[in-house]
Amino acid sequence: MKKLSDEYLPVRKAQTVYGSISGNYAFRGEKTIWFESTLERDFILKQEFNNNVIDVIGQPVVIPYITELGNQSTYTPDFLVQFSSSNCEDFEDFPVPMLIEIKPKKKLVEDWDKLKPKFRAAHRFAADKGWKFKIISETRLYDQYWENINFLKKFRRSHIDAVDQQLLLDTLQKLGQSTINQLPAHIFKDKTNVLKGIHQVWALVAKRIVTCDLYCPLTAETVIWVNQN
Repeated sequence: MKKLSDEYLPVRKAQTVYGSISGNYAFRGEKTIWFESTLERDFILKQEFNNNVIDVIGQPVVIPYITELGNQSTYTPDFLVQFSSSNCEDFEDFPVPMLIEIKPKKKLVEDWDKLKPKFRAAHRFAADKGWKFKIISETRLYDQYWENINFLKKFRRSHIDAVDQQLLLDTLQKLGQSTINQLPAHIFKDKTNVLKGIHQVWALVAKRIVTCDLYCPLTAETVIWVNQN
């Protein structure tokens, strides 16, 4: 599938936002995406772990709109997210790109009258493109999925012995699926290596080499399988 980043690039220059955390996020080691708040940074991290997300573009389009005072202005949503269609069995299930606005709930409540014309314009713009427009606040962002990937962050830089990794993956491939604690027990006999193997399995999940249902709480009994993507 052709990536939307081949057509859409950030329309604004990256600039530090006073009173907020901003910077470049290294997305999957492929590119950097500018973020202007911790909410935006955490949103990018969440997309990075999602196997169905194939691309994220920061500040992708400029949308003209009429303000609540009747003046002409422009609005730039925060992100454009593109999803894979590889798991779709029906055309009706085809995942359309999502135009995203990240905004704290407090700001949404306080500034709703001012924001509403922007968001209406974004809805129309997205519909014309065959996309969808979504507003995301911290109440929607920080869910069970977020808790899981936040837990996995500490394993992302963990070293995995190459021989052990191949052994774990080959065994998991043969089994089809296993659990975090059972997979090493299939391979190693002594407790020390089993515990080491459990840590390495968590690291494989964190690196997206092995996958699981990230919408359910992660435990030692979490079912895992090899990530075919």
